[in-house]
Amino acid sequence: MLFAHFAQKMNLTGKFEIDQDLVTRLRGGDDVAFEKLYEKYAGKIFNISRKMGLRNEDAEGVAQDVFLRIWRNRSNLDSSLSFNAYIIAIVRSIVLKESRKYARFIAFQHYAIQHFPGGSNETEDYVIFTDLDKKSTEAIEQLPAKQKQVFMMKNFEYLSVEEISEKLNLSKRTVENQIYRATKHLKESLLGQKIL
Repeated sequence: MLFAHFAQKMNLTGKFEIDQDLVTRLRGGDDVAFEKLYEKYAGKIFNISRKMGLRNEDAEGVAQDVFLRIWRNRSNLDSSLSFNAYIIAIVRSIVLKESRKYARFIAFQHYAIQHFPGGSNETEDYVIFTDLDKKSTEAIEQLPAKQKQVFMMKNFEYLSVEEISEKLNLSKRTVENQIYRATKHLKESLLGQKIL
């Protein structure tokens, strides 16, 4: 009773109900509802992304990525859940992915400097890294579905074998086997393209 009174006083229930209505309409493919949600949350996404360390142009890209994911997944949206919390979870996921990509680029630069003394051209390094990242992503996409899922959970979500085993209801041995096969396939694929 006290929370309901407080929420009403703060107009929280009204805002939640507006989001619920827009999400329900969005599930049905309503473009106007999508635009209203974008107008309401794009600035917030930008600000969160900036606070998480992204540059302006990257933060703008995050807002577009978030709403692209929402549009693609609109039929699975649950209007009874907080749309705000859903958006924040997507932003976090995208920003972490971008941060990891940047960290891999820095690691690549460090490797290039160590193994190719005589100077490093950042633009050339970035082009090489981008090509390597693209080829790696393509090789991952070619993995069988279960191998890809296990590989992504291990290397991008940083889950342990035990956690993957529990989440997918698989034996640890099966998870280890899938990781081994996926890694072997990726290595062979990159070697075959003369990337490694």
